[in-house]
Amino acid sequence: MAGRRIIILIFVLGASAVILAAGAFVLEKKNFSAEKAISPDRPANEAVNESAHIFPYDRNLFNSAISKNYLERMATSGPVIAGLVPHHELAGDLAAEFFSSLAQKQKVNNFIVIGPLHSDQAVGPAVSGRFIWDAGFGQVENNYEILDDLVAAHLVVYDENAVRSEHALYNMAPFIAHYFPEAKIAPIALTSRNSPEQCFALAQALQKYLAQGDTVLVASIDFSHYLPADQTPAKNLRMIELIKNKDYQTIAGLANDYLDSPPSLITLLKAADLSDAGVNILASTNSGEITGTPVLSSTSYISAFFAVPLLSNESVPAKAGKGSGPVSVLPTASSSPLKLLFFGDIMLDRQVGEKIKASGSLDWIFKGLNSTGIFQGNDIVSANLEGAATDNGAHYPPALVFDFAFAPKLVGELAKYNFNYFNLANNHLADQGKNGIIETEKNLTDLGFVFAGCQDRQVGDCTAKIVEKSGRQIGLIGASMVYGALDENRLIAEVKKLASSTDLVAVQIHWGTEYKHEAAANQTVLARKLIDAGADIIIGHHPHVVGGVELYKNKPIFYSLGNFVFDQYFSLDTQEELGVRIAVTTPKPLLGKEGGEGKNFQIDLLPIKSEAGRLRLMNNAEKDKFLTKLAGWSIGDKNFLSEVGAGKIVIE
Repeated sequence: MAGRRIIILIFVLGASAVILAAGAFVLEKKNFSAEKAISPDRPANEAVNESAHIFPYDRNLFNSAISKNYLERMATSGPVIAGLVPHHELAGDLAAEFFSSLAQKQKVNNFIVIGPLHSDQAVGPAVSGRFIWDAGFGQVENNYEILDDLVAAHLVVYDENAVRSEHALYNMAPFIAHYFPEAKIAPIALTSRNSPEQCFALAQALQKYLAQGDTVLVASIDFSHYLPADQTPAKNLRMIELIKNKDYQTIAGLANDYLDSPPSLITLLKAADLSDAGVNILASTNSGEITGTPVLSSTSYISAFFAVPLLSNESVPAKAGKGSGPVSVLPTASSSPLKLLFFGDIMLDRQVGEKIKASGSLDWIFKGLNSTGIFQGNDIVSANLEGAATDNGAHYPPALVFDFAFAPKLVGELAKYNFNYFNLANNHLADQGKNGIIETEKNLTDLGFVFAGCQDRQVGDCTAKIVEKSGRQIGLIGASMVYGALDENRLIAEVKKLASSTDLVAVQIHWGTEYKHEAAANQTVLARKLIDAGADIIIGHHPHVVGGVELYKNKPIFYSLGNFVFDQYFSLDTQEELGVRIAVTTPKPLLGKEGGEGKNFQIDLLPIKSEAGRLRLMNNAEKDKFLTKLAGWSIGDKNFLSEVGAGKIVIE
């Protein structure tokens, strides 16, 4: 009996492997035509050998998938602008569910399909081809208006040899041909060579078409590979979390045990973000669950759609038939998390200024960080500007021992990295006197930057600023207490005022003892008072080294993020830095008002290494060692310190 069970198990696993193999096996025809080819679109006088390009989608699996009745999963959402669909035949039900639901909701004339180039060998990082996609029962034509535009913009290269055999693309064609027989396709295969910046540029270019209302972006992606089926659910849960947070940096570093194409997912998420579209997960499963067998080498699947929220007073259309135009939409106040990115001190004078002048730009500092996508996809990117932005970077008497001033043109370059808000409250804002402060405020305003904060120990009209992001009001406060005490009561009053009229209050404060990692008692007391007054986030700096983290009443306190751009190359501690990315979910608008609810925080700790001024994210070994030290400097219980040591803090 035991031997018979083993034989049966081997047979089942073998059958599953056959099902998973893309296109090597042809079954009896049902509704799907036997001739399934990708036909090159060539001049009429040139012969086409269709048999050389067999389109190998399994007909039984396809016919089974399209024969089922699927719920209208998109009926109550706004217009769908993008979808996440598996390309393995075994997960055909998930693809059919997406396209069926979409067909019941809205008219689509064009699909932009992106997915991995599994061979990873092509003439460019993003490639397409000139084909007619023949599903046997119907053909899908390419949209060359879209493709030629992308080629002309040097975002895509034509490479027929690479694309014609890519199942991430051709496995979408039968579903499009069945559910949208009049639609065209713009297929794009992405290699692993695509950087986050290239993905962002492609997503930006695709917005032109997605905004038309009749075009949908589909990312054809499979997730964890070659793992036992019981290990994939945890991987999928992690991926869903990253998708919801649009965590480009983490996704860019993932391998095949999480997904087969980080560039495709990054492009999809960026395009959705640019469209203010929220994610709706449809399914999460794996090949073991689908076959009902204990698969030892499974693939996991996630499907989703991205829709723009409806206006609150807008009725939901039952169906959008042919000729239906795009629905007027407006993002809701809580449709997506606020995404805030904070760094420590930026000082662009002295040796830093000399190195920038020698290299010609800030790129020598930020290139390593920028390549990770860390600066993308945020509502606010902020740092402490450690000095005055005077006209032409002028230094005014009297000369000080530490005397910082930066040219507005140089500060303006920070906009390339999406910096949009600076804390000015520090002990160097007044280095160039009162005129230096006046020039700083004027120059930053002319450059389009938002800023807040008075000179050291002062609290006044310059302390607070309110900005609107994604339909929500954010209160921003800057304060400094380096050379003595500040008016704490007035600062607390400013916090209370903002908390009563905004959705979120973030305080940046310059304080602490230089080169000391642990917070002083006066810092912890004031930080807690500020949170009691209504502050949601406290970001500290000044000590030139990273300080500890504390959680008080479910609100994060970062006592010091350390240096960011500084010329203190004399020690390891001054060249270990911390970036903090905070995604804040606000369940209701104007949460500070009576009747408001709490906020959820997902915080990523981003350890950074400065190598004589050049910045990069720490590698895994460096990161683990640094986060262990950070947990030791921090304040909290065992569970919280464990989160700090892991580099991710979740507050619900």
